[in-house]
Amino acid sequence: MKQIVYGLLVMLVAIGISSCSAPEKLGVGEQRVFRITHADSTGRMFSEIWTGPRLESFGVLEISSEYFDRAMHTSDSRFSTVRFSRLLEKFQLKRGEDAVLLNCFDDYQGILSLHDINRYDLRLATNIKLTSYRPDWLNPLLIIVPNGKQAPFQERFLTANIRELKFVRLNDYYAPLQKIAGHSPEAREGLEVFKNNCLFCHSLKGRGGNKGVRLLEAYNFSNESDRRRMLIDFKNSHHKDNSEKQDIEQFVTEEKLERVIDFLKKFEKQVEG
Repeated sequence: MKQIVYGLLVMLVAIGISSCSAPEKLGVGEQRVFRITHADSTGRMFSEIWTGPRLESFGVLEISSEYFDRAMHTSDSRFSTVRFSRLLEKFQLKRGEDAVLLNCFDDYQGILSLHDINRYDLRLATNIKLTSYRPDWLNPLLIIVPNGKQAPFQERFLTANIRELKFVRLNDYYAPLQKIAGHSPEAREGLEVFKNNCLFCHSLKGRGGNKGVRLLEAYNFSNESDRRRMLIDFKNSHHKDNSEKQDIEQFVTEEKLERVIDFLKKFEKQVEG
């Protein structure tokens, strides 16, 4: 009898050790750990490690977002969110920072001005509940436009999978691209469309993300056939039924895409020159 009891105890201890030593492995974007990079009182840049629970200590609000559902072609989505402005209040910005760079796990890079964060009462979602298919990239932290806020309908208000928030100066960030656009009305219009919808995946001059192809390597924008090919590739990759649910076509009309090509053509000439 003692041997049976002893055997059972050994089994229970083994099971307990096994369950403690093999915690559930979280996927990319589910770590609920992220960085906030900013300047200290001396102006020196450094990073703080934050967790989801620490962020949620500012107060969690369960909300829906018509903006999100419209952009993602979903319905009745729900989010656990924290007011972005509450987080901003924790930091004293010493170097004229007026924007937050959003570096993501999948090499996407978003950016939002502090003005827009406050104007549209933007939220950081720490939990996402969808009633339909959820693509791999759609993980917290996620930018959410709450109901009742009329933010421009653009890709930049849908940044997901955020791993780092970094305070920057907006003019410094965009300066290399503004210089390329120059005074050309078409190129400047193209830059505005590009930086609000495309730069996050297709970097230029060290700005933006690397989730998508490098456009200047993939296309020769001085060549008419390559420009047409780019238009075709855009429509084939960024329509509403694409598998990644990244419908950029809803933000960028064909006319706007033509202005983007004008900007990239000018950019290409500057690089070659």
